[in-house]
Amino acid sequence: MNSMSPVKTDWSTVDTQVRHDGKEIVLPGDPTRMGYDDAIRTIQRIKEQEEQVFDVTETVAGPAWDAIVALNRAMQDIYGVVLAQSRMTFFGEIKPDLLTVITGPHVADRVQVPVGQMSLPNVSAPVIVGLFGGGAYIKGEVRRKDRTILIEIANRARQFMREASIYRGRAISLLVDDDGDISLSQQPEFMDLAGVTESQMIHTAETEALIRTNILSPLRNTAACRKHKIPLKRGILLEGRYGTGKTLTARVTAKVAIDNGWTFVMLNRSQGLKAAIEFAKAYQPCVIFAEDIDRAADREDEEVNDLVNMLDGLITKDMEMMVVLTTNFIDKIDRALLRPGRFDAVISIQPPDAATAVRVIKAYAGNLLPEDTDLTGVADLVAGQIPAMIREVVERAKLAMLSESRASLSAEDLYVSALGMKRHQELLEPKENEPTARDRLADGLIDIIREAFGEVDVSTDDLSGQLKRLDDRVRGSFRKQAEDLSTVKNIAAAGAESSKKGLDKTEQVLRAVNEV
Repeated sequence: MNSMSPVKTDWSTVDTQVRHDGKEIVLPGDPTRMGYDDAIRTIQRIKEQEEQVFDVTETVAGPAWDAIVALNRAMQDIYGVVLAQSRMTFFGEIKPDLLTVITGPHVADRVQVPVGQMSLPNVSAPVIVGLFGGGAYIKGEVRRKDRTILIEIANRARQFMREASIYRGRAISLLVDDDGDISLSQQPEFMDLAGVTESQMIHTAETEALIRTNILSPLRNTAACRKHKIPLKRGILLEGRYGTGKTLTARVTAKVAIDNGWTFVMLNRSQGLKAAIEFAKAYQPCVIFAEDIDRAADREDEEVNDLVNMLDGLITKDMEMMVVLTTNFIDKIDRALLRPGRFDAVISIQPPDAATAVRVIKAYAGNLLPEDTDLTGVADLVAGQIPAMIREVVERAKLAMLSESRASLSAEDLYVSALGMKRHQELLEPKENEPTARDRLADGLIDIIREAFGEVDVSTDDLSGQLKRLDDRVRGSFRKQAEDLSTVKNIAAAGAESSKKGLDKTEQVLRAVNEV
């Protein structure tokens, strides 16, 4: 048999890797042994590839202010020192910016973050760090062998976003613009919850039980909810007249949330709910609190459809997100928003009853009121009033105490103050048979109608019948005017036809005369 010569491998087409390990140079032997010349050419080719310059961009997704802080922390964590520097362009020198990022509710809670061109140790070319609408980025023209450096920085920044975010587990307030988007021109504000305690939230016993069960319990018992597969995706509606304590309930909820590892997001406008949900996805478990939802829940406003879809679609069952909405006018809320499935609970917050009023008085009076003071008479007077009104009663009673140089409040101080407040309120209420603003408006409209169409009978309560008769009179008036116009048009047309016949007859007479 003829022996076959060994097949020669074209090593320029084989993706050979170079690995630094030990003190030996190991050459491939598969599929055939690599010769020295092939090894030299392969190493030279790999060297050239590693020196190739690439445009590399890595992004860190999330709220821009949080992402840029995380990116700078990552660079400092890896390299220790990061130097910002100017860069020259066709338009001249561009200097780096130094951004001040708010990290807490106090004046000292600030960090300064450089943005622009940076120089990193052991990296041949500078990189550029900046912000965009969806987060922060790091980019640069780097050699292939350095490209993993940017990936390492971005990955470390993403880790900081998960574990050491400036917003996660904090209480913040977001500003919403007219388009319903979160205002990116202003940083979120941190809520100062120092001194906030659950005891400050005073409602009737039934209301407090509902709030603790539906809002505070999931915050405190998150791990147990997960264990028992109780969904942490919840929608709650707080309804009640203005001044009954919904905003204070929000602050107490915020305090309980951050004490138990939840993020709390307060919206200044409910129209920003969609943007807030997208924002909060990165900070679960999270509570979103939006006041006066009735401003968006109007069927004449298409935003209500978006709101319904958000509650049903954007927040999925596996999310750990609680949305708490408030309204002063529940009658304005579309019933589609109130049915089971949209909200897990609708909680009515009503003005204090007598028993609750006693607690409110004691809370505002503090240690100025002896513990054994009988407040029965005062509580009966202020029952049904909003807490702000009860607080004013206590403040006026304190003035009476000071005027007599006493060191404590008495039941009489509070009773006299409450009685004066009640009389003050009675003066503000419309007197019996006194026309309201609506009555005056109706009278004005009737006068206008009488002036335009004559006397209108308003002595009965048959409003629909009167409106129909008025509608008939208005329509009849327009019909008569239209008929009059039609008559004039017909007369004009008849006159024109008669004139035409007369001209024709005249022309015939003239032709006869000419012939003669």
